[in-house]
Amino acid sequence: MDIYSYMKIIITENKRDRLALNWLNNKFGNLTKVVNYDRTFYVNKDKKPLFYYYQDDKNKFVFIDYTRIWIFFESIFDMEYEQIQDILKIWLEETYNLSGYLPIDYGH
Repeated sequence: MDIYSYMKIIITENKRDRLALNWLNNKFGNLTKVVNYDRTFYVNKDKKPLFYYYQDDKNKFVFIDYTRIWIFFESIFDMEYEQIQDILKIWLEETYNLSGYLPIDYGH
């Protein structure tokens, strides 16, 4: 593989990632934070949670709705699990100030 082909792959992946982040912000960039006992949920206008996390220092997972987000990235963007996690980490940090959490799917 020559240097130009390698650069094209990087640019393509970068554009895909930016497109994925834009899609997330357009669809789910305006969620409402709801605290319920030991969990924090982010819900849409219909009060349906898109993701949640526990409010303890031991558990650093964010549970992401599989049917509304994860499957979209698998089927439309043809992403692997780790690639989806990487995109969601960036999105959670940039959009909801949730750094240090690991996104995992639920409802799968």
